[in-house]
Amino acid sequence: MFVLSRMSYRAHRPAVRLALLCSLAAAGCSQVQMGYNVLSFDAAIADTANQQLLLNAVRASQHYPKSFTQPGEMKATPPVSGGVDSNFNLTRIDGLIDYSFAPKLQVDGGYSEFSLKNLNFEEYMLRIRDEIKPEVTRTFERNRTWPGQLRDLLYIQSFKLSEREISFIDSRRKSICLRPATDDQRARCEILQTQIHEFREQCVDTRSHFDDSVDRIARFRQDRGSYYNTASNYCHYNRFRIFLEEVRLTNPSICPKQHQPGCVEVIRRSALDMIGYLGELIAAQNYIGEPFPPKVVVGTPVGSGFKFEDVSLFEVRIGAPVGAASVVVMHEGVPYYIPRPDFGSPKEARSMQTLDLVLQTVQAASKAADVPKTSQTVTTIPLRKR
Repeated sequence: MFVLSRMSYRAHRPAVRLALLCSLAAAGCSQVQMGYNVLSFDAAIADTANQQLLLNAVRASQHYPKSFTQPGEMKATPPVSGGVDSNFNLTRIDGLIDYSFAPKLQVDGGYSEFSLKNLNFEEYMLRIRDEIKPEVTRTFERNRTWPGQLRDLLYIQSFKLSEREISFIDSRRKSICLRPATDDQRARCEILQTQIHEFREQCVDTRSHFDDSVDRIARFRQDRGSYYNTASNYCHYNRFRIFLEEVRLTNPSICPKQHQPGCVEVIRRSALDMIGYLGELIAAQNYIGEPFPPKVVVGTPVGSGFKFEDVSLFEVRIGAPVGAASVVVMHEGVPYYIPRPDFGSPKEARSMQTLDLVLQTVQAASKAADVPKTSQTVTTIPLRKR
């Protein structure tokens, strides 16, 4: 027995070493797998949020009901097992003919529990219809990486104006653009003149809107909603967009609430209305009688100043993706997708930046209670009676 045990040890010594190596490898793989789980979970949550927002925007573009689901916590335990399979051929007590070792390592995904929550109930639905908190909007206003017109197009529903305020903004814009005092004013006036020229070409019945102040006031008297932000057609959308640049150039005070002397009152959208506006932008490109690509003014640094250009605000196409796509969803069996922008280009479409701003605003309406929790596992240990 001693000889057999000694020989067995010698024969098994490589196996012992290999088994120890497998155990260490398994421990290392557990750590790698856990890190992979964290990153894959993060990517899945981000992709799911983008897809849910785009899907709701597509639903809004066709007047379908919107739906909200909140992904929650996940339990992830990466089971990693390692071992050694061995085969021995013995003819007599001291005769080991041959042997083989087959180390094995098993790793699986490790996801044991995932939770979702239906948010289509009164509390959450009321919150996303409520006024967006100033703390949320101010974070985007302070950050200069967000184009000002992009932010205003998404947040501002309309302006409440008097005839005197319209006359002041109109005359002030013309005065500044006649003799720009700074490079910034000159650059802004150039893009404004380009937009006004295109407006004249496209909107024949209101072509003198930004040229003739008398006609402008007369039309405002007929339609007090002239400066309501909608993408229902090219003329409505671009009239509002040009007015936004007039306001930015002339720089009057903005009042978010009740009207005050010396300032322009704005009405802001709720988070739910922002999703509806994305639906309007999708419809403008794909469904209406005279489709048009909604644009936004973006400033590109040139030397010590900026060059302002019109780029796509929110580009969404229908059908199987042609080329790279950033987000893809299916609605009624039809694919909708956001083409991947040409990042870094002066003509970069701002589709993902638009999606990001709306998503962050919608998420700001959520509370911790909206995030579902995984169940807690409790193990009981029986006590022995002495």
